[in-house]
Amino acid sequence: MKYKVKLLMFFILLSVSFSKILFAVKYENNVFIKGVRPMGMGGAFTAIADDENAFFYNCAGITQIYEDTLQTFSLRADVDNHVAKAYAFYNENKDDILHFEDLSPEKQGKFVDKIVSSNMLNCAPNVLVSLPNILFIKRPIDINKSRNSLNFGLGFFSYAKAIGEIDKGTLLPSLSYKGEITGVGMLPVAFRIYSLNSLNLPGVLSLGVNLKYMYRLVNSKEDLSLIEIGKFEFGGNFFDATAFGVDFGAIYYLNSRWHFGINATDLYNSQFKYKKSKIHFDDEKKSSSTIDTYDPQGINPILNIGCAYIPEKLYYWLGKYIYTNDNITFAFDLIDLNNPNESFSLTPFKKIHIGTECRLTPFSLRVGLNSGYPSFGAGISLKAVNLEYAFYGEEKGILPGQDPDWIHSFLVSIRLHWGNKFTKDEEKSIGCSVQRSMTGKMIKK
Repeated sequence: MKYKVKLLMFFILLSVSFSKILFAVKYENNVFIKGVRPMGMGGAFTAIADDENAFFYNCAGITQIYEDTLQTFSLRADVDNHVAKAYAFYNENKDDILHFEDLSPEKQGKFVDKIVSSNMLNCAPNVLVSLPNILFIKRPIDINKSRNSLNFGLGFFSYAKAIGEIDKGTLLPSLSYKGEITGVGMLPVAFRIYSLNSLNLPGVLSLGVNLKYMYRLVNSKEDLSLIEIGKFEFGGNFFDATAFGVDFGAIYYLNSRWHFGINATDLYNSQFKYKKSKIHFDDEKKSSSTIDTYDPQGINPILNIGCAYIPEKLYYWLGKYIYTNDNITFAFDLIDLNNPNESFSLTPFKKIHIGTECRLTPFSLRVGLNSGYPSFGAGISLKAVNLEYAFYGEEKGILPGQDPDWIHSFLVSIRLHWGNKFTKDEEKSIGCSVQRSMTGKMIKK
């Protein structure tokens, strides 16, 4: 009982400390690629992080990867429910949109009424494409006689995101959009401690640090009238910036059943210092000239904590149960606890993420709650090819139910593995009392 009290006190103190360190005003969106597998589980992944998603969800999790792993390609695509609605409306009214200025006042009025009556106001289509997302993770290295091990990795990720919104203008409806291309290079290093006798605690502790170099290019326009939409040309003002960041993660493995995790991203307020360039595209040439620079825009650090439970049995009636073979995982996370704009007291349900995963090799099924909205997911993991799908609801506003968005996510990736998993002798040399393989099955000594 004493070690449980110590463990609870440890995580409380750690969480409070990070909350004080990470407090900042939010200016810039963080550089983060949501994993399709985690989102199928409602976003609860902080204490799991046993695959390539560890780069973003908890860098300490790479200590659970026991083979040299190379991801040569990954294509991720997100499409929300507003995209189909906006596309259908555009196809149906293409001529009126492109030639609005040429319409008679009567037809212009009817078209505006049509926009309002079709509920297109505040329609905000959101599309994200992420590729090629190349990464490498080195299998654990035995570093000393104290039976500890070290993992490290290297990853290059990028994504392009486009967001549009139709608003009710002063006289006519208007369109605003924002296009963004983000790239990030990551270098996670994680250390696993197999003996916690000095703390009088059982289990295993993994600690990780993730160094990041980030680049972002932004192009946006606001309040485009219907006349301007018809004359729209790509180009104008572009803003680009670079930044450095540091993440910290920890996972405590109490035993083969209970895991506890904490993840803090963008310590010390990673900052983008934007430069504005004016770029014009035409048939003959592309011109670019730097105009101005702006004050650094800080990223609001994020603090997440979570736990995961892998049951040995599932009870379906009093005294009746089935063995799970360690193929089922339950997870619970509290996300973005230090956000000053969305405090836990104001939006407690938005912070809560709950999920479960059932693995029936090579298939996986997932279900969860993402800030109160349901999520579902499935995956097929073959020898080198991995396919994932998730459907989930997400709150774009501050309060639950204020502005829900429904998103379909797809992923195809190619991963290669080599190097034998630990033998019995190697397990003894680094003190692996419990290992978790890529499939999630527990291997005991």
